[in-house]
Amino acid sequence: MTTSEPDLAVQAPPTCHGGLENLDEEHNYWIDEIEGALPADLEGTFFRNGPGRQRIGGKPYGHWFDGDGMISCFTFKEGRAHFKNAYVRTPKYIDETEAQEVCYRGFGTQIPGGLRANFLKRTANPANTNTIFHGGHLLALNEGGQPWEVDPGTLETVGPFDYHGALSRTQVFSAHGKVHPSTGDYFNFGAGISGMGLRGPKACLFLYRISPEGKMVKQSHLPLDAFPFCHDFVITERYAVFFINSIIFDGMGSFLLGRRTISDVVRFDENRAMRIAVIDLDTLETVRNFECPPGAIIHFGNAFEEGDEVVLDGMYASDFDANAVLKDVFNPNGRFSGGTYNRYRLNLATGAISVDTLCGQESEFPTFNPAVTGSKHKVCYTACSVDNGANSFFNAFQSVSYDGDSTLVTLPPGTYGSEPLFAPAKNPKSEDDGYLLEVVYDGYTHKSELQIYRADNVNDLACTLRLRHHLPHQFHGHFSTEVFM
Repeated sequence: MTTSEPDLAVQAPPTCHGGLENLDEEHNYWIDEIEGALPADLEGTFFRNGPGRQRIGGKPYGHWFDGDGMISCFTFKEGRAHFKNAYVRTPKYIDETEAQEVCYRGFGTQIPGGLRANFLKRTANPANTNTIFHGGHLLALNEGGQPWEVDPGTLETVGPFDYHGALSRTQVFSAHGKVHPSTGDYFNFGAGISGMGLRGPKACLFLYRISPEGKMVKQSHLPLDAFPFCHDFVITERYAVFFINSIIFDGMGSFLLGRRTISDVVRFDENRAMRIAVIDLDTLETVRNFECPPGAIIHFGNAFEEGDEVVLDGMYASDFDANAVLKDVFNPNGRFSGGTYNRYRLNLATGAISVDTLCGQESEFPTFNPAVTGSKHKVCYTACSVDNGANSFFNAFQSVSYDGDSTLVTLPPGTYGSEPLFAPAKNPKSEDDGYLLEVVYDGYTHKSELQIYRADNVNDLACTLRLRHHLPHQFHGHFSTEVFM
């Protein structure tokens, strides 16, 4: 009697969790395994950032947000594609690599040793969330600290970057700054403390305006009544808009005492309305405040002005249940979820606010052509979760027209995508004349690839660039039309 091989066709596809394993090696090579033809009019550099490792010394960190930042870089030049990756050499990365154990607190990670080891210890900055090339500097960003500068050609770490002393030691800098297309100015923010009051520290958002040359030209702050989880914002031609979510940090005293992590004290307050603050970009002062029912928007799409209204798109969530998954990323039953793609209209004259669901598909990581930032757009793109038998992570993406018409591209079960990032063609003739760059992890082979789609027809897969290894699931990317080699 012989035993037959198992029928692979009836086995469940692999989950996303292999894509969370460490990539400890740093690579530098020309990609030679290509299916299809690399577009001749695609030239520039695609940077991505995210945790390159989720374990140290074999033990997992306590939250996805705590993995060490690793920049991956795809360069397109003269019809060829090059890949390299490198970790940002923060003190956390250097010390923990040497010790092969946790040495720093994180968003959800404690130093071994209990209260004594964690008492009054701040969280480390893993420089792991996003990148920006502006003012001649490539910066690795994480909202828990200041930027880290990285050489765009070699990916070697230059060091912490404080805009020549304009950022004080206690001021942090978010991962989602915006470049104004008309002026080239870079706007960003960071949660912080503006002073002490009768009830203790006074929470605020520090607001920053940086010239195209990379000089901090203006700062201000937006007073808040609690410490919020504020991750992203939007800009129009004249305004910045911040949604102060119903997700708050409640009980920071126990964090400071070393008893709990920040992840332990963050919670969704179902009784706290979302406050919306509209800020004048010239003065960095508040123009008008709005309120809407409790909720949270982690990531935004585009925004623009239309008459008296500011129109903006964002991914709405009615809770923060996702935090339980983010704290336990290797749980095979965990599912990384998205939100609802909503459109908000804020009337600056009357104070009226309206909300509509733009697209019902569960989505996250909205992106669009940054050249249309602040003006009415034709199309945007999102990562999606669909039920294809393997939906533990984002397994599809879509293009969504301004009116909400969706074209969905679903990946094969057992393969998992990422934030779809727009890259313009050389000498583009329209807003969507370019490509979508989609990094895909294959759970069957434990390798990753870059799939390149026509942005004006996302069903058209131009080519696939296959890597020699996997890329851990990362957060956000940035495309520069400059070639750095």
